[in-house]
Amino acid sequence: MKPFIKQAFVVSGAALNIVGHGCAHGFPAVLFAQLKSDGGPVTLTDHDTSWIASVVGVMGIVGNFISPILMTRFGRQKAHLISTIPALLGWIVFVIGNTVPAFLLARLLHGLALGLRTPLAAILVAEYTEPKYRGAFLGTFAISLGLGILLSHVWGAHLTWKMTAVVCSMFPLIAMAIISLSPESPSWLVSKNKFDKARKAFRWVRGDSEEDTEELEAMIKAQERIMITDHNTVKIVKKFKWRGALRHLFDTLKGVMKIFKKKEFYKPSIIAISMLIVFEFGGAHMVPAYGNLILQAVLDKKDPKEVTWQFTVIDLLRTICALLAIFLLKYFKRRTILFTSGFMTVLSLTAVSVFVYLRKAGMFPDGWILEIVPMSLMIMYTLSFCLGLVPLNWVICGEVFPLAYRSLGSTLSTSFLTPSFVVSMKTAPHLYSAIGVEGAFLVYSTALTVCLLIMYALLPETKDRTLQDIEESFKGRRRGDVETQANLIDKRKRSEK
Repeated sequence: MKPFIKQAFVVSGAALNIVGHGCAHGFPAVLFAQLKSDGGPVTLTDHDTSWIASVVGVMGIVGNFISPILMTRFGRQKAHLISTIPALLGWIVFVIGNTVPAFLLARLLHGLALGLRTPLAAILVAEYTEPKYRGAFLGTFAISLGLGILLSHVWGAHLTWKMTAVVCSMFPLIAMAIISLSPESPSWLVSKNKFDKARKAFRWVRGDSEEDTEELEAMIKAQERIMITDHNTVKIVKKFKWRGALRHLFDTLKGVMKIFKKKEFYKPSIIAISMLIVFEFGGAHMVPAYGNLILQAVLDKKDPKEVTWQFTVIDLLRTICALLAIFLLKYFKRRTILFTSGFMTVLSLTAVSVFVYLRKAGMFPDGWILEIVPMSLMIMYTLSFCLGLVPLNWVICGEVFPLAYRSLGSTLSTSFLTPSFVVSMKTAPHLYSAIGVEGAFLVYSTALTVCLLIMYALLPETKDRTLQDIEESFKGRRRGDVETQANLIDKRKRSEK
């Protein structure tokens, strides 16, 4: 079996989990619509529906902080398997439950699965795949999420909500089978000094070509340098003996603070957090939720039914862009895609805002320009945002963190996702009422500009570079310096023998 097929097999487990996450995203619409239209066994109030829809975020935060513990202690494979269990249990509760508390429990379980999976998914792809395929594999997550939402809605239109839950439960079941047949991450094995097992797992998933072998050996040598020089703060903290609860807490906090001061940790953290803010305030969730309101304001329509086909066009473009983004990530550099997409997104948002202001000022006469221009600008915005910024959210967060702090860094950055989601979704209607959609677009374009400038200053090019090479670039080391230090370590070890 070719290495690419093996890597695709391993990644398919994560992709199926993301499809299941998309199904969980889309399922409440099916549940609410059928219970309200058919009467059903349960009568839902607005209070009930709001809690069922939003409670996912509560357990999502909990899962975010449990995930690094599982990843670090049990390994990526077992943590991935554990994250699938609450997703499956959530669907089972939906199938057997007929009460609001049961629905809340099911959504809490789905939220826990989401929280466990979010920091893990990008790390899995980054550690199992070759640099030349990494971007494409990470880009499939955007497609998987949209596919899950689409499938849950399609099935919900033809099946009962209970049967829809049964069908959706197939995704975590299949994912569990794939995960069980996959090896442990070579990177995690290296971090635990299990070098022989790491070599075996690496050869299974990547092959034994000269280039791949050099990447593995570079990773092992980097870990050996950490062991020799004792610069791995995480391991230093673990060496402390129990000296009372307060002393242990003080030592742990001191170790964590040392980690936060490291360039290879705080720079990737700032980049990942900036990327997540761009993702949320660029409209990843606001446009699907408030698209009718936005299009009514931009196109100057009074009734939501008047923008139905326009909204459909935007949804279709979003799906097509998720597919095309895979090819962009394969053939173009990350920075090129990021800043081209970012510039065009800011430009289109600003252009929409300026157009609406000018139209309200009476600068345009009635005619075709009031129909074609604003819709063209919305299409340009959708293409700009969904072709670059949306898929790069997964890619960048999966590539920039060093091995020693990958779990902690991924959790820290993704923990900003839920608050960003809440802030963007809660403030959007108030901004639309206070300053209009055109004013809100200016606010969003300003936030995007600030975050893009931060990433422009900090983000190195990551395409086709090994994770170890990216880590060394954050430390300020050149490749030649790293190889020289590795050779010195080899000489020291030979002399000791």
